[in-house]
Amino acid sequence: MRLLLIGDKVALVDARGVLPVEQMAQLLTVHGDAVGCPFELAPHAEDGADWWVVSDRTDADGRSTRADHVLGVGGASTTLAQLTVRRPVGTALDIGTGCGVQALHLSRHAGTVTATDAVPRALSLAATGFALSGVDVELATGDLADPVRDREFDLVVCNPPFVVGPSARFAYRDAGRSGDDISRDAVRAAASVLADGGVAQLLVNWLHVRGEDWRDRVAGWVTDLGCDAWLIERDVAEPVDYVSTWLGDAGERDEQVSHRWLRWFSESRVDAVGFGWVVLRRGAGPHRVAVESVSHPVDQPLGPHIAGWLDRVAWLRERDDPALLDSHLVHAPAVRRDSAAAPSSDGWQPIGQALRLDEGFRWSLPCDDATAAIVAGCDGSVPLRALVTVLAGALGESAAEIGPAVCATVRGLVDRGLLLPPALGAKRPGVAAALDA
Repeated sequence: MRLLLIGDKVALVDARGVLPVEQMAQLLTVHGDAVGCPFELAPHAEDGADWWVVSDRTDADGRSTRADHVLGVGGASTTLAQLTVRRPVGTALDIGTGCGVQALHLSRHAGTVTATDAVPRALSLAATGFALSGVDVELATGDLADPVRDREFDLVVCNPPFVVGPSARFAYRDAGRSGDDISRDAVRAAASVLADGGVAQLLVNWLHVRGEDWRDRVAGWVTDLGCDAWLIERDVAEPVDYVSTWLGDAGERDEQVSHRWLRWFSESRVDAVGFGWVVLRRGAGPHRVAVESVSHPVDQPLGPHIAGWLDRVAWLRERDDPALLDSHLVHAPAVRRDSAAAPSSDGWQPIGQALRLDEGFRWSLPCDDATAAIVAGCDGSVPLRALVTVLAGALGESAAEIGPAVCATVRGLVDRGLLLPPALGAKRPGVAAALDA
């Protein structure tokens, strides 16, 4: 425990009493009468699985000691694991595997798992972790998806060295490419090896360049890929905060490095750096491309909710307005309606209302009484067309007049998961009298 988990040096005689030290020369380092382990051997688990992850230790000051330092399980890798769609697949690929943690998770629901990395040392430590964990993973050395460019995969994940900066200091965070090119290249590489229906999920950074809309910038990465694409910005950091974060991450205190980094941001006209999630799904068009900021709290794991979005996008793509009107939609179990009121001389006066989802992405969408009534009426027992007819009568208009607007609104509600197609949601008993109100 002291030697392998905590990282303390122990007496050589004590270590020999419990470990074959001479057979562990690649893992242990003997210092006279003591022995140490320069690697971190960390347990990692999820329900029904217990694994080991091998990575490099930092020094006593928390600093990475070599350019090819292999990082252990951190916040970014945990986030990606929670975002990943965990449906059974035949083939899975982990691009830039590092210590191998994503490949371990993929082994639970993929027939075969392949992992690539441009850093041979990373593949060596990942292989050690796989061996200790009893997990079979194919390893390939090379940049991004280059080692497997002639193959296709059902699921691809990637946590690339996405940090933006003027130079490459540590392989786990810096790719040495211009600006945010590594993130763009990783997204396109992942898409290039997707099988039909295959899904790719990545963590990336992108630049907020002065005079440009960052949404247009990142949309340009994906619009020609033949994929549905969802790019979500979760956080934005100004250059000073960004540099401070990543210098601290590596245990660096070098003011010259900080000044050079900030000067690069200034000369590149970068006002901020966005941190985001990317979801791709290869398939027939027309493709849904969404680029947005999601800064409010969400409920992890989001993998099941992302899978639901992919299902709903595919369902909507196959239905024009007449088919949508014939559908028996169901409101999601977690849908709620919030009403707001403000005090006035006549008491509390309503000032607005919203429909919200009380789980997963926790969407909150402003609504009017008509939209709220449609959602309440969607219990699966009648088609949307019937609800439109009742609503038209209440408004004194024809169903033909309001039908297109209702369909457009309903498509947005289905996209967000507040309304569900009949095959994706449990039916509810009885139609409430909401539409008669």
